[in-house]
Formats: sequence, structure tokens, C-alpha cells
Amino acid sequence: MKKIEETEKKPSKGKAIASFMLKTIFYFVVLLALIYLYEYSGIDSVHFIYNEF
Repeated sequence: MKKIEETEKKPSKGKAIASFMLKTIFYFVVLLALIYLYEYSGIDSVHFIYNEF
């Protein structure tokens, strides 16, 4: 059993930090893209079909 435990490698602390940072940056970019698309779509502006009447 000791040999099996020795061969299993735990992920290094540097890899864990890098993975966390990359995921954080990715989700931040996705959030910014969603905010930009929401502002670009003009949800707040009023568009009536019958605005001439």
C-alpha cells in the first residue's frame, strides 16, 4: 500500500493558484461581456410599435 500512496502526486500549490487565477480572469471577462451586451441591447430604452400615434 505504501508504494501506491507514494506514486500518487498531489497537484502543486503553484498549479492550483494558476488554475484559480485563470478561472477568475475567465469568469470576469464573461461577466464584462454580459454587461456590455446588456448595455448594447438597449433594454432600458423604450421602443413602442405604435410610437407615431
